[in-house]
Amino acid sequence: MYERVLIIDDSQEIREFLSDYILKPKGFEVLMATNGLMGLEMAIAKEPDLIIIDQQMPRLTGLEVLQKLRERDITIPAILVTAHGSEDTAVAAFRLGIRDYIIKPIDVDEISESVDRALRESRLQRERDQLVQQLMESNSQLQRRAQELNVLYGVGKSVSSSLDLEEVLHRVVEAAVYVVGAEEGMLMLLDEEQGELYIRASKNLDSKARSMRKRVSDSLAGKVLQTKRAIAVGGDSQWKRTQTALLVKSLIYVPLILQNRPIGVLGVTNRIKETSFDSNDTRALSALAGYTTIAINNANIFSEIERERTLLRSVVNQTGDPIIVVDADNKILLINKAARAAFNLPEADLSGQLVTSLIKSEATLKFLTQIGDERLHIEQEIPGDDGHMYQAIMTFIDGGRRSVWMNVII
Repeated sequence: MYERVLIIDDSQEIREFLSDYILKPKGFEVLMATNGLMGLEMAIAKEPDLIIIDQQMPRLTGLEVLQKLRERDITIPAILVTAHGSEDTAVAAFRLGIRDYIIKPIDVDEISESVDRALRESRLQRERDQLVQQLMESNSQLQRRAQELNVLYGVGKSVSSSLDLEEVLHRVVEAAVYVVGAEEGMLMLLDEEQGELYIRASKNLDSKARSMRKRVSDSLAGKVLQTKRAIAVGGDSQWKRTQTALLVKSLIYVPLILQNRPIGVLGVTNRIKETSFDSNDTRALSALAGYTTIAINNANIFSEIERERTLLRSVVNQTGDPIIVVDADNKILLINKAARAAFNLPEADLSGQLVTSLIKSEATLKFLTQIGDERLHIEQEIPGDDGHMYQAIMTFIDGGRRSVWMNVII
């Protein structure tokens, strides 16, 4: 980009001399004005990089032009040229911010060096301003990334500590909207039987949008699911009717992958904002998608464990022999109906209660609370509170847990 110099002088000879012998050979773009008022208007409209201005001119003097520019808070480096040297004029000119003061007749070397000096200072000023702007933008980006990382860290902690899938999924969607500055967010899961995606959690969607189901075979979200790759739409100011059936200006969809199997899509959209999403937004959303699959996997594992535990309780309760399982802290993990009867214990849920507060027999307590090796099985006769003697078999389990199976002797 060429630097632009405005010459304001009523002398055609001087204008052409400066233009043809000084400025154009240096590669400058040259503008010319024949009087002070015309020069003022051109300076305001064209914003040159440098002004070379004569003092004595029709309509406005050089100092008057500089004064009016200052009144408008327009700062342009200037060189004042005058036919007569005057200390008062020089002082006034420098107060108005001129870079140099030259007395006619103009010396080629002098004006050439003056132009170079004036522009060198303005170039340094521009470079400094650009560096400051870049630094401010970099700081702003770093602050934004720090906020994103804090949000991602917080969501990651909540995912690892919570088994409430409903809460976690809504928190993920809220985080997605916040981190990328989106208007709306949604988390869609796959209904394999119907071949459709349905919205499981959302942020700022209306009821109609929340109830929509998208065919995997003919929707943008379905394409993300099939390819296992994120998709970003946007980048211009035109409205886009996407295959989501939503009128949006920009969106990001990222897949949810669980054990290499696509199970859903996490997405954000802008329907009003002109701003588009960038690669950082896609990365942040992909990280949140990873947390989501962890949460879903944890919830699935927990549900499976609960089903197995329920089944085990059912089987154990139907067993006629008393069974007790305690943990390393002597708290009850499982106790069946026969064991409750053997020790006259209530039907209430006893999980987590200390056996030392429930069983009265010291001999029985001593047997139940002993510590042993996982490889050991211990047998001992112990009295019940129901008047029977039992042959008890204790099996030591990992983590300090113990399982006791009892058979009635007498």
